[in-house]
Amino acid sequence: MKKLYVIGGAVVLLVAAVLAVAYLRSDERAERLHYEQEETEVVLSNQANTKLSLFKAGNSLEDASLLSSNLDERVWLPAGNYFLKVGADDRSFFYPIPIVGYRGGPDKNGTFGITIRPPGLEAPHGLLPGLPDYAFVPSGNFLFGDRLRVQEPHYVWLGSFFVNPYEATNAEFREFLIDPRGYADDTNWTEAARKWKASSTSHATALLKPGDADYARFGKPDLPVVRVNWFEANAFCRWLTKTWGRGKWIFALPTEAEWEKAARGPDNFDYALGRNISDKEVALYNWKKNTSAEVTVVGLAETKSKFLSNRNGIYHMTGNVTEWTQSLYRSYSRQHPYIDDDDRNHDEMIGERVLRGGSWYTASIAVLYIPYRENFRPEVETPYLGFRVVARPVP
Repeated sequence: MKKLYVIGGAVVLLVAAVLAVAYLRSDERAERLHYEQEETEVVLSNQANTKLSLFKAGNSLEDASLLSSNLDERVWLPAGNYFLKVGADDRSFFYPIPIVGYRGGPDKNGTFGITIRPPGLEAPHGLLPGLPDYAFVPSGNFLFGDRLRVQEPHYVWLGSFFVNPYEATNAEFREFLIDPRGYADDTNWTEAARKWKASSTSHATALLKPGDADYARFGKPDLPVVRVNWFEANAFCRWLTKTWGRGKWIFALPTEAEWEKAARGPDNFDYALGRNISDKEVALYNWKKNTSAEVTVVGLAETKSKFLSNRNGIYHMTGNVTEWTQSLYRSYSRQHPYIDDDDRNHDEMIGERVLRGGSWYTASIAVLYIPYRENFRPEVETPYLGFRVVARPVP
């Protein structure tokens, strides 16, 4: 009987060894298949406990295709652009999932992790009646940089934020100009900005009156404010935090990474509404190449009736007006990645600031390309340069 027990134990061990080898070989075959298909594993943590739908992004908003509305916690995806839709149609938000190749994600073992959390706070409301609420951009990684420059694209993680769907308007900037706590209050200005203000005057189009020659083109209340420099735009955001933030929100110019994430949308587009701009698609953007055009910038009412937002609900990230960002102009690459919380985004740093987005005045379609960067001194103002505001919850 003892001999039978020994033989039986040996058989069990042999079977276990055979199964282990088979499992390892199966695992190796699966890994090789992931390698051959250039796949990365996406790991989901649905802390919002809500509906998730996975889409493959296309060349335009209409081209996206539904892959699954019943996702597991882990899914392997080949190289390409995907996005996750969270929630129902009337209250949904999106996570980009750009996959660059085999185990190419930013997380452990080359995975791409997504933690789905609800927005938490209600979106900030517009400063004035009739202005839209801010749009939610959830936390997580996105692919930052120009895909045409091989060494530039790299993953950048950002915390969640809200962004104004439209550029700051003349009506909003006028509130800043007339409020005693606004333009006149030196506490809203950086040290360098106070020096500029002491010897200069504003040329912001919010100062135009109905009788002025440029009022129809630039001065109407719902048009984006232009001819505003970085100092003024930054001071406006500081004032907005004090008067409208109510201890919940910090308003600011978007960092360069925030601007690009909001502009690309979850589809990882290179232009606000698509992968490319064809002759047919030019009409989707306010871009004229005609500096003497009677109609220049487009206002909020016309925007809602004639133009499309990206999937995040944001308008004119390509065209209309070029937008100031918070960031100093510095180079970045995969080897020297962009860091959102370093001193490039500090108010008091001296140097040229980054502009993004192109405008109605842009002479070349190349400037409309989302990764395209320009850099101006903070005191510069032009008839095609405005800004957009983001809101971050107070820590």
